[in-house]
Amino acid sequence: MQFWDGRAATLAEQAAGPPLNPVEMGSKSFDEIVARLSSDAEFTKRFLASYPEGMNEKTITDAIAEYEKTLLTPNSPFDRYLKGDKNAMTAEQIEGYAIFKDFKCATCHTGVNMGGLSYEMMGQRANYFQDREINSKSGLTDSDNGRWAQTKVERDRYRFKTPTLRNVALTWPYYHDGSVLTLEKAIEMMAEYQVGRKMSEAEIGKVKTFLDAQTGQYQGKTLTNINDR
Repeated sequence: MQFWDGRAATLAEQAAGPPLNPVEMGSKSFDEIVARLSSDAEFTKRFLASYPEGMNEKTITDAIAEYEKTLLTPNSPFDRYLKGDKNAMTAEQIEGYAIFKDFKCATCHTGVNMGGLSYEMMGQRANYFQDREINSKSGLTDSDNGRWAQTKVERDRYRFKTPTLRNVALTWPYYHDGSVLTLEKAIEMMAEYQVGRKMSEAEIGKVKTFLDAQTGQYQGKTLTNINDR
């Protein structure tokens, strides 16, 4: 399931959203997209070789989904550590992993992708939305309803798809509302709002270094912050 509220059941269905979103790609329809792509004769020739039925929403989004399936980033230090290379992570990262487990973070951030397998309440132990409104004057929006927007089951209000932690050090801003700019702050707030425990500055630092170990490789090269290139 894709998106924070799980409104898309497949990668292809997800791929249909951003092109038509007025604040993302802003196309009016897939007819407009087809017309734009069809103006490139070489691209059209190559596309029809794979999709002889022609360009339309279904074939375009399927092509995007097939490409997205190649965007795998394995071989992170954590991957190598779990496979037996005990030197793949630093001593501080290993300590951070222990703290990560002690604070029950692995309850939700689990599986191959370190997340993405469940919808969880934002604010299990403290009222995130109330505090956000007080601190930033940001009231509730439709996007804050989470999974409820799809199910209309009251229990699902404020529940969101647990994000993957793979490459999390490179994927700010954090949370469904993009309100947190640093990983350290996101860790501190998760401990407070989801676990009901205060994490010390030293513990936050160690967990952060552990999450740095989630950065994987693409085509044999370790991913980097674009600002560091």
